[in-house]
Amino acid sequence: MSNKPQVSTPIAAIGLILVAFCISGSTVNPADVYLPQLKVKDADVRIAALRELQIFLDSRIPEAMLPLLSDEGNSIRRLAARAIGSRWWQIPTEKSEGYVNALAQNLRSEFEDEKNMAERAVGLLTRHYDSKVFSRNPNGRWVIYERRGLPCLIDTTTYTEELLGWPRSKNGGLETLLCAFGNEVFGEDALWHPRKEAVALNVLETRRATTVWIWEHRFGLHKLGRAELINLLQPKGEIDEPHPINATIKEWKDNELQVSVGWGWERGGSAVIGWDLSSHKWRVISRGQREGQ
Repeated sequence: MSNKPQVSTPIAAIGLILVAFCISGSTVNPADVYLPQLKVKDADVRIAALRELQIFLDSRIPEAMLPLLSDEGNSIRRLAARAIGSRWWQIPTEKSEGYVNALAQNLRSEFEDEKNMAERAVGLLTRHYDSKVFSRNPNGRWVIYERRGLPCLIDTTTYTEELLGWPRSKNGGLETLLCAFGNEVFGEDALWHPRKEAVALNVLETRRATTVWIWEHRFGLHKLGRAELINLLQPKGEIDEPHPINATIKEWKDNELQVSVGWGWERGGSAVIGWDLSSHKWRVISRGQREGQ
């Protein structure tokens, strides 16, 4: 019989411990359970513990990630770099250089996802946002990076941040930036207005449908929801509900964000709608037959 630790045993044990503490009303810090698991020889145990720690902000986590930057597993190294970057504000300035030096090896990784997370961490620690893992507005004040699959907004005048769209809506949707899949850089996920402090964000609403969010300074976040789209484009019932409705960023035109919308398959349609930054309302610009019909 192999002497290799059974993956299910320690993971199940951790779960039972946490359930027991929850039932008993204990105020145990879950990080006390998961942090020791990062040193277990079995890689599956380490990565399971690491994934659990991603949601916590225990001040010991950044330092615990440092040895994992050299782990044998690419996923573990990537998650460690992600964890450090997400907690940039917890790391004292005098210790930042040590973290940046440790991340240098990951910047040279052959794996693009690991390299991207290392660039994200270094940029956040050094407050340099030139990498494509960030999206910065034209006047330089606002920076967006992906965190928990959502856009995280940094105000560089105060170096405070806000996780846009958190908590997620209780509609069963994904609400995830496109670049979150594969830990990729920003592509068409974010489009800043050329003169105003406003940004359009392409977001996966479900695995089959995309939507658009608009954030504007002093006005906050507006999510273009499925129900809003249906009410805007068609009388109730004319859009076949099982089919996806996809909304994607088209362009900023003066004061208006223009969005392309397509829906359905056999009886599909298309439209262009616009969000006016002055009135904060949608309007239908044009309608047409979906391409390929």
